[in-house]
Amino acid sequence: MKKLTSILILVSILLPLCFGCSNSNNDVYIGEGKMTVIRSLISTNGLIANEVFGANHLPVDASQTITQNSRIYAPVVSDKISTYAELESVVKSTYTEDVANRLLSEPEKYIEIDGKLYFDLHYDIKNEAEYDWSDFEIKLKKINDDGSYLFKVNLKKTNGFKSSIKISVSDTNGTLRLCEFYN
Repeated sequence: MKKLTSILILVSILLPLCFGCSNSNNDVYIGEGKMTVIRSLISTNGLIANEVFGANHLPVDASQTITQNSRIYAPVVSDKISTYAELESVVKSTYTEDVANRLLSEPEKYIEIDGKLYFDLHYDIKNEAEYDWSDFEIKLKKINDDGSYLFKVNLKKTNGFKSSIKISVSDTNGTLRLCEFYN
């Protein structure tokens, strides 16, 4: 009887461990403060994708163009971003350094002339935005080997269909930045 009792106790201890009923949890928790910053980065990406570098550009006054280096520029007339320093600040605070530099210079759509922000009218192409960034849900998928986070973002396309994209977020010394420009 003692052997049977000992075997039952041993089985009752080992059985849950063998079938994963332990309390160990592989989920990663990201605090609400960090999630608020990530949501803000994604929302700012939406603004940049739909109104600055993607489908459209910042509003300009096409009646006051300037020609410089064989290019025609129009001054930006926006309440959201009105100087090159503001544009640079928004882009560099949203994306990793290499992505920010690429957005600002490849091609160089915006320049500063006499302290004012100008847009190169060569890139004055209006497109329909692909995504509606005004309402989205995010869910952490995994932490990548490089320490960046991979999120699944559920949102709607501008045609009304539901869609999802994967977004990577870098965390370098507590500074969060998007790893790509998501158009």
